[in-house]
Amino acid sequence: MFSVRRRFRRCCFVCVIGAFGYFNGLAARAATQPDPITIDKVYFLFHPVCWQMGGEEPPQGVDAENWTTCYNRELLVNKKQKQFMSQMKQNEALVLFPISRSPAMIDLEQHATRTLGRRCVIVRRSGQDPPRAWAALHRPFERFLNDPHLKGRSEFLTGVPDDIQAELAAEIRAARKLQSGSWNIAVLEVAYYSRLCAMDIKNEFKKNNIVYDTTTVRSEAFGEGFEQCAMTWKQMLVPYLGFAHPADNNFDLSVSGAPFLVNATLKERVTLTKDQRLFLWRGEKGRLIAMFARAWCRLRDPQLYAHVPLAGLQLEVRECHNKKCWPQADGKELQLAVDQGRLRVPVFNGIRRDFDWRNTVRTDEEACYLLAKDISLQDFRDRLVNSMIGE
Repeated sequence: MFSVRRRFRRCCFVCVIGAFGYFNGLAARAATQPDPITIDKVYFLFHPVCWQMGGEEPPQGVDAENWTTCYNRELLVNKKQKQFMSQMKQNEALVLFPISRSPAMIDLEQHATRTLGRRCVIVRRSGQDPPRAWAALHRPFERFLNDPHLKGRSEFLTGVPDDIQAELAAEIRAARKLQSGSWNIAVLEVAYYSRLCAMDIKNEFKKNNIVYDTTTVRSEAFGEGFEQCAMTWKQMLVPYLGFAHPADNNFDLSVSGAPFLVNATLKERVTLTKDQRLFLWRGEKGRLIAMFARAWCRLRDPQLYAHVPLAGLQLEVRECHNKKCWPQADGKELQLAVDQGRLRVPVFNGIRRDFDWRNTVRTDEEACYLLAKDISLQDFRDRLVNSMIGE
């Protein structure tokens, strides 16, 4: 009886000590867990110091005047980005995607973290290119999905959790049933990188006790290039985060390498539908510039085209590297089609999916800019807004 009582007292003592330790641990964790911050808007900043990475001198073989102009615009835009961060509201967060460890990039990172604290999330994940050799395969996406021994497959999937592998494989299969044309294999990097970045961002928000309502939270993207990484890397990211609304692109906080946009002023970003936008600029010498773009895009989404009436319109179309797409295109792969007096202009989706790998460039994969003259901004806007958009 004595030994039973002693064992009972010992068990009670151990339980009391255990309970004390458990609740003490809860209190310690509560003390270190920051108070929740409710976020209503998220800003995505992509690769903001591209032109400064190599120093002040233009690289060999480039248009030195255009390069220097873009370099100087980047310096100005970086200052504006810092000012923007300093004025962000307490219910807003920034997700920063650095490029390089250059002094300019480090300075921008430090300003962001110092100003925003845990409301700044820095994504340092690197993208993974699929092997170029896959482009020459017969039905490369089907081989990727179905052949576990495909050369380079295991390396491409390194670090991708099993559940995300299964999720994206199912998404690709479903999308291929809807969009079975000739895809660029580069879209695999966009899909996998975007999905993994969404995972990273969710984890950081959770760690920082940042909460948001996916049905109401809004977002915006900017950085470099305006029509390149700043559009590409948010197109799938936002829906992978579960946001119900797409992210608009902010031109004034971005840098484009397109020569005709360097000194242009954005006049309006027109919301055509939930996921279609029209950007309108006034460039040098009063020339008007426009671009149709998707605000987000998934693998399953079709390539869209705007059918712009040409009657009475003095127009040319160029892609962001200043190659002409219409009229008299700089290469047959860039040539746009005309049907019944309407020019068929791709609505830029940015996901690097819709071009034939046999061509070095094709208009379905490029941001096509419409440059007009001898027309008022209002008339140009009306003509484009009323253009039919479809598949």
